[in-house]
Amino acid sequence: MDKIATEAPLSPLGDLHVLLYRMALEHGRLRPRDAALHLDVPGAEICAAVDELSRLHLLHPAEDGPDAARPAGSAACDSDTAYAPRSPDVAVTHVTGPIESQIQQLHRESERMSSHVMAMKPVFEESWHGHFTRTPIEYLTTLDAVRAALARLSAAARVEVAAAHPDLPAPATLEEGLQRTTEAIGRGVLLRTVYPHSVLSHAYMRQHLSRMVALGARVRTTAHMPDRVLFFDATTAVLADHSSSSEDGKGALAVRDPSLVRFLYRSWESVWESARPFTGEADDGSAKDELRSSVLELLESGMKDEMAARRLAMSVTTYRRHVTELLTELGAQSRFQAGSYARRAGLLNG
Repeated sequence: MDKIATEAPLSPLGDLHVLLYRMALEHGRLRPRDAALHLDVPGAEICAAVDELSRLHLLHPAEDGPDAARPAGSAACDSDTAYAPRSPDVAVTHVTGPIESQIQQLHRESERMSSHVMAMKPVFEESWHGHFTRTPIEYLTTLDAVRAALARLSAAARVEVAAAHPDLPAPATLEEGLQRTTEAIGRGVLLRTVYPHSVLSHAYMRQHLSRMVALGARVRTTAHMPDRVLFFDATTAVLADHSSSSEDGKGALAVRDPSLVRFLYRSWESVWESARPFTGEADDGSAKDELRSSVLELLESGMKDEMAARRLAMSVTTYRRHVTELLTELGAQSRFQAGSYARRAGLLNG
């Protein structure tokens, strides 16, 4: 097999290469010594250019010359050797042939290795399905375990993936989830997700939700969010695990008990039915009004900031910012007074 020309760096073909190749074509032969005299170029430069043209198989030792038996493409310029030209069409087959041969060999090896590995797929699927059947509740105690479980469940979903996300996700987390969303929707899986109204105050979240809707996912927002949960074909629920046994609070529970999953799914459905559909970046005005009303209701109830912020799925700082804005808007001196003013002004439901 010829040595691949690209194993060593290739210099750009310049004017000298063109002149030498044209001389070889016009005369049928090219001797480096004669070319050096004719072009008044140092012999070392001529030889370097001839070597490069030989590596590209555009020149080769003439069949009747003393070096005719030398392997084509070898770089060993002799100023007295006669070189014959080849057409670029022929030369390119010499240059790329070994590369294409190696590609085919690597492809065959790849298929062979894939076949070996995939022979274990039925064993894996049988064991995985059996594990799910035998284990109604599985503790996923690390973030890597959670990600692996979500990837498996998402890949296995055939009908629907439904979710509630009460917190503002990081952009990197959104991109990771968007990949799973794109792949699942491509298989015809229905995607439904609920977020709190508060996420619509972030431009990157509105952009992300618009991308999801464009893909075919259904997205809604609500003022009162349940805890984080994901459902896969309404047969498996993945819940956030807030127990002390999870690593840095990033663990989860995979629940497969039919009765418990059915209860959780119905609770999620009730939230979904009352939530407001998100259809684009400019449709968050009504959601903001609902969020405003929810803050006023919580002010009227006298609920503590920490609990109210948790109820609305936002940080305490964000909740207090909303409170300050409403107090100023209503001209109220206290939180309870703001709720009373809002009630009399008809800004609250019920």
